Amino acid sequence: MKLAARAVVGIAAAALATTVAAAPAQAAPAPYDIWVVTCDVEDGGTDARVEARLRGDITSPWFVLDHMSEEFLPGATDDFHFVMPDLGPIRSVDIAIDPQGDHWCIEKVIVRGPDGVTVHPYNNWVFRPFRKVAPLRLGAV
Repeated sequence: MKLAARAVVGIAAAALATTVAAAPAQAAPAPYDIWVVTCDVEDGGTDARVEARLRGDITSPWFVLDHMSEEFLPGATDDFHFVMPDLGPIRSVDIAIDPQGDHWCIEKVIVRGPDGVTVHPYNNWVFRPFRKVAPLRLGAV
């Protein structure tokens, strides 16, 4: 009986060691600068709640693009600064826009992180809300 118990304990310990070894390492924190450029057209801005997430090797959590001043004015570039785990090269930016806000004309989003600068152009109007479950995805060029 003792031999069987030792075998079970040994198997459980080996499984735990394999699980711990296979767990991904936590990425080190890294600074990210995000610039959102609104088209320079009449009524191109919005006061809607805007959230974003960055998609690289790892996807960031959603974060609100807000810095307590009036943002997303026509022709303006709004800058935001975040510290989050190193996501790897940024391939796309997801945008979620509150359904209660105005229409918005997005020119582009620029992201600078530890792997360099990426540009995510859109150059178009957003006439409908985009929820987190089906966000507007801007790919890098």
